[in-house]
Amino acid sequence: MIKILLCDDETFARDAMAKIIKRNGFDVLVASNAEECIDLFKKQNPEVLFLDVMLPDLDGDNLHRYLKEIKKDLNIYYVTGSDTIFTKQNAESLGAKGYLVKPVDMQTLSKVLDDIKRQFGTSSESNN
Repeated sequence: MIKILLCDDETFARDAMAKIIKRNGFDVLVASNAEECIDLFKKQNPEVLFLDVMLPDLDGDNLHRYLKEIKKDLNIYYVTGSDTIFTKQNAESLGAKGYLVKPVDMQTLSKVLDDIKRQFGTSSESNN
């Protein structure tokens, strides 16, 4: 089963996304800050990370760089409340696989999850 680590400090956003991720057949791990994210990352070795850009203890860009040093093939998708060209370009320049804007549209998230399933060669059927 594909492991997805979801790091977001906003409880409602994190819980809603985690529910959809799990419903789509993934093993989901949740973290509310960079410290928890790093700890879970090192213990669980997820294939995918949904990363909030603005965390209370470290910005998403620096966390992205740090985790990519550990696991080069980590698939990172940014989650942000700031839908600006700068944020989008920054995510792309760091090699993010995708970009979701808060509040995250659950249909858009489901499409991203289907893409992840295809990328990893698993069934594209949803467990909705």
